[in-house]
Amino acid sequence: MSNNPSGDADAVAARRRALAEALRSGEDVVVTPSGEVEYKDEAAEQGHTAIQVPNGKLARGE
Repeated sequence: MSNNPSGDADAVAARRRALAEALRSGEDVVVTPSGEVEYKDEAAEQGHTAIQVPNGKLARGE
């Protein structure tokens, strides 16, 4: 058994980091009805709507 993560696991981790950075920098992201987090333009392509979280209401990692 290998200790190296699969390519899929690396891609998922990279996406999580990118979405976390988007949240920290104030970019719009969408939580879908299934609970997945997407970029606003991706969600719009799939017909999902967005909610707006006021600035300062999400925890920031410093």
